[in-house]
Amino acid sequence: MTNYFGFEQIGTIAIIVLAVLAVMSVFSWSFIIYKWFSLNSLSSKNRIFLNKFIESNDKNGLDSFADANNSLAAHIYLLHKKSYADAATFLEMSIKNLEGSFPWLSSVGSTAPFIGLFGTVCGIINAFSNIGSSANVSISTVAPGISEALITTAAGIFVAVPAVIGYNILYTKLSSIIREVEGFLEAISNEKMQ
Repeated sequence: MTNYFGFEQIGTIAIIVLAVLAVMSVFSWSFIIYKWFSLNSLSSKNRIFLNKFIESNDKNGLDSFADANNSLAAHIYLLHKKSYADAATFLEMSIKNLEGSFPWLSSVGSTAPFIGLFGTVCGIINAFSNIGSSANVSISTVAPGISEALITTAAGIFVAVPAVIGYNILYTKLSSIIREVEGFLEAISNEKMQ
């Protein structure tokens, strides 16, 4: 049976490149899945609290609901009752915490193609080395190196594309949550001044 993907003669450097890309892929997919669920949960809790805030005329009931809600908006509401500075500081700390691992995901998206390219260069070097050491040059002499080059290129792209798409989707969702909560803090600060 023929191996259509060319893995039977892959070199050590290509194996290392593929292992590094596999680790990067596992990290990025784990991060994307974790952040997707955590941001959806945070957004849902914020919306529930904000809807209750808009509809509520009973501020004591709203305080107990905010204690139980455990959303970012609820924490800001409770802290704002003490002071604006506490609420603003908490919001800034929360934003830094939420943005924490995003640079790693963007690094995976931007470096994976270059790691794959490194494997490509090594595969082409192997192909030329095989040509130089062979008296009779044929496609079977060049094919293993070219196959190695193409596999590592494809792996780099395969890792980078989901990381970049995931970063863009998740960061847009995070930005929406941040704008919503910053707007809420501004609104309750203006309401308190009136």
